[in-house]
Amino acid sequence: MSESSALQWLRAPRLAEDALPPDSRAVACRRCGRTVEVSLSPMRPPSFQRVEDQVECPEVQERWTGNSQGGLLLMMCGALEQSLDAEWGAGEPERVVHAEPPPELAPVRSRSLPVPAPSVSDGWDDDQDDAASGGWWRALFAPFAGTRKKLVRGAIGIVVLAIVFLGGVMLPLRQIKLLIQPPLGLTGSSTAPREAQSAAPPPSPRRILVETAPQDSTRSASNSFAPSRQAATGMETAPAQPPETLAAPRALPLSEPEPKLRVPELVTVAGGSFAMGGDDESEQPVHQVSVRPFSLGKHPVTVGGWKQCVAAASCPDIATGADDRPVTNVSYDDTQAYLAWLSRATGKSFRLPTEAEWEYAARGGQRTRYWWGDRMRQGMASCKGCNGPSETDQDQPPKIGSVPANPYGLFDMGGGVGQWVADAWHKNYKGAPNDGSAWMEEGSYARVIRSGSWKNGASDARAGSRDRYDGRIRHPTLGFRVALSP
Repeated sequence: MSESSALQWLRAPRLAEDALPPDSRAVACRRCGRTVEVSLSPMRPPSFQRVEDQVECPEVQERWTGNSQGGLLLMMCGALEQSLDAEWGAGEPERVVHAEPPPELAPVRSRSLPVPAPSVSDGWDDDQDDAASGGWWRALFAPFAGTRKKLVRGAIGIVVLAIVFLGGVMLPLRQIKLLIQPPLGLTGSSTAPREAQSAAPPPSPRRILVETAPQDSTRSASNSFAPSRQAATGMETAPAQPPETLAAPRALPLSEPEPKLRVPELVTVAGGSFAMGGDDESEQPVHQVSVRPFSLGKHPVTVGGWKQCVAAASCPDIATGADDRPVTNVSYDDTQAYLAWLSRATGKSFRLPTEAEWEYAARGGQRTRYWWGDRMRQGMASCKGCNGPSETDQDQPPKIGSVPANPYGLFDMGGGVGQWVADAWHKNYKGAPNDGSAWMEEGSYARVIRSGSWKNGASDARAGSRDRYDGRIRHPTLGFRVALSP
């Protein structure tokens, strides 16, 4: 190995472990039989590549609902990890990487020693020879020939110092002298301008108006804005102009008003009883629930309302789209931050509706699958395949009020955006409260989602349809609406 190759090897940067590119692998789960994409990274243990595979995993669902030991598993299920270990064991053997020994450096060639400078005595001898051959005038300057270069360098240094002194000291002193000189108008022999200059400055027009108004009530306010110059100049002043010819004082600019607070419009829902539940297994058993009167947002919270919370530094800046569209990509924790800010700004205790309140309001007093009947009708809900194929291709949900309101005057209570409610997720209604209160579970992060979305089908837009999601994670189709107790 040459000397240059050895230096390049020593100077080459080491590859950091965290700079290695991540990898993924398709693994067949032993428990559920699904083929799942597993994310492989040298910096952390294997994990799910997609959130959909994580949500559909049986073991994750058991941990959400509390049927298994431990908390919510976000990284990897046990059965999938065993399948991954089995595939790794059947793969190619581990490669033994032998560390390359450091290269042997070639011996450095010795450099030639510098040639010593000629001594003073040698220079003196040379100067004597030049003097002998050049005449008497060279003999006179021969002793100083060795110091000529030093003298030249010293002269150049003195010139540079002189230039720096003139530029850095003399010029600022001249500027200071110009500042302390009196103005040209005060250098004359007359004392009248000096007296006028030393006299107290005239008060402002606003002060003149305030001080002269009580002394002479018959004098107009406009005349008080013309200051007298007789005392200062000794000249007779011209008569004041009539009040109507003077310009009116300018009005002071007013500060811009603060933007109006966008409080969600509420609809009062009368209390009552209804049969809660539906056809799906998670909607069983159908049970009777009594709901107290409450108020519910007429529309889901919009992007414009969320931006005001962001401007108050109380919510994360995650809203996209026009101000009249529902805000999306919010987690359950994000909704709590918005409700806390809105409660402080209005002095009212806003909250999320309970699951029973949401279904009671969505049914609009009806017992059918949708508030208009048991079959989906075109133009009644914003859902996949309900109003044509073009609507589901949009990245943003339709603007609020795009479909008719239900009998209670509420919009988008089926389709539109998925809406968080206050309840924790339970796999069915066994043991659910019958007073309309929120059904909570300590330590559970899975929360109930209602209404479906513009990306879901007509079945998810039913009044009794329910779904769940991790309350700490945001999703592009999830939003919410507010509720208020009387």
